[in-house]
Amino acid sequence: MWPTNRIYFLAILPLVSAHGRITNITTSSGAVYTGWDPEMALKSTPAPPLAAWTSSNLGNIYVSPSSFNTSNITCHFDATPGALHVNTTAGDTLKLQWNEWPTSHKGPVLTYLAACNGSCANAAKDALQWVKIDQLGWLNSSGWEMLGGTWASDVLIANHFTWTVKVPEDLAAGSYVLRHEIIALHVANEADGAQAYPQCVNIKVEGAGNRQINGGVLGTLLYGEKDKGILVDIHGKIGGYEVPGPKMWSGASNMKQPNEKRWSAGSS
Repeated sequence: MWPTNRIYFLAILPLVSAHGRITNITTSSGAVYTGWDPEMALKSTPAPPLAAWTSSNLGNIYVSPSSFNTSNITCHFDATPGALHVNTTAGDTLKLQWNEWPTSHKGPVLTYLAACNGSCANAAKDALQWVKIDQLGWLNSSGWEMLGGTWASDVLIANHFTWTVKVPEDLAAGSYVLRHEIIALHVANEADGAQAYPQCVNIKVEGAGNRQINGGVLGTLLYGEKDKGILVDIHGKIGGYEVPGPKMWSGASNMKQPNEKRWSAGSS
């Protein structure tokens, strides 16, 4: 029988040097913005100003379900707002480049937006209200049920660790925090086993859109420990998957990723 507990994953840990982080963000115009690297704080004091939020995540650690009700789930551990903004336009795309992601850490990829109502450099993370603008979860089993099947994380890996997000076309001009996240489910069959890796970056949107983000969900209320998409056994024929978090924002639409068509979608 294929093992579904932590023993198997502890055995393969030496094969996994780290998890991953966003190294840069590229706009439709080709402008490139540097992501947060925890080593920056060690190399330069103070660290250079960025649009990306900083975090004390020195060991590529994750946010566990038991911490989903804390501020760490918002933009990762001890996150503080970036001083700058990525300049973009409603309807444009942002390409998020990760440095790496282990193949064993299968799970959904999600992206959210929250309005800052002013400069995001002064945003209070506990007060930000998030709407989901992009999500992809389980695609299919592909004959690899025991290895977890094919997931959004596999698409990211196939695309050289990149994920492309579309800024909603009718989004009103203003400053927003973009929250991008992978949730690893390789040991999510156990309580407190899911692993969330959220990261945030400030964006400044221009354009003639008039769609405001009203409402939204506080970061501490995005997920529950026992949500169907959080406490789940992916090692077998799951037949479908419910991506965690609120429904997609009505003003947004999923953007098809390169290589996504290689597999038939099993979730939305």
